[in-house]
Amino acid sequence: MKFSNFTHIAMKAAKTGGDVLMKYYGKPLNIEYKGAANPVSQADKNAQKKIVSIIKEAFPMHSFLAEEEGLKDNAESDFCWIIDPLDGTINFIHSLPIFCVSIGLRHKKEMIAGVIYAPYLKELFVAEKGKGAYFNGRKMKPSKIEQEGGSLAVTGFPYGLKSDNERVFKNFRDFTLRSEAVRRIGSAALDMAYTACGRFDFFWEEGISAWDIAAGIIIAKEAGCSVSDYQGGSDYFDNQSIVVSGNKTLHKQVLGIINE
Repeated sequence: MKFSNFTHIAMKAAKTGGDVLMKYYGKPLNIEYKGAANPVSQADKNAQKKIVSIIKEAFPMHSFLAEEEGLKDNAESDFCWIIDPLDGTINFIHSLPIFCVSIGLRHKKEMIAGVIYAPYLKELFVAEKGKGAYFNGRKMKPSKIEQEGGSLAVTGFPYGLKSDNERVFKNFRDFTLRSEAVRRIGSAALDMAYTACGRFDFFWEEGISAWDIAAGIIIAKEAGCSVSDYQGGSDYFDNQSIVVSGNKTLHKQVLGIINE
């Protein structure tokens, strides 16, 4: 597939950021906490610096929304790069190899390109608007399972879980009882990528940030998934909720259970 320069730069930045992360993987880290159960280390920070520098060199007038720094540069630009240099930080700290770099490009209010790269696993997920989604160069297709009873689901818990958890645990309980099984792997970006390629049948999560899901949105959509917020709309960032399903039939069932 012939991608635009946007996507090629995103791939280059993601792979370079992944190389930075691997230099720190399994080694002692300087860990700080931005909040309860929300750690950050020099691996996150240095990977982000490298990622932003590569993109900024190619597109100096674009704006950035990155987990470790916030909104930067030209806030008037129609293009905004949404970056998570290390999604799955807790896994990374504990040398669990399920983590990734996530880079999404938004034009005005629409995601137009996304790259998710898991450097330890050497898994690269790429999508661009109108050009499909690809996993290590192969076109991706989501699950065809249409009933929650035979589905394998995946979710994550928000950082505020200990103070506000009634709906979170209700949904977790309901889907555990109604699906074949529910998994928690610790990376929202990979949750979405794995749903997009059919490893999981659906994903839901709330209390999420833009950088958690930006790349995953375009990857899932281009793969053919149904994607919405908990209300069935597209205000993922404002509502801080998302549901990704392999098809419309399953998606409708998942939304119904969440909103019971």
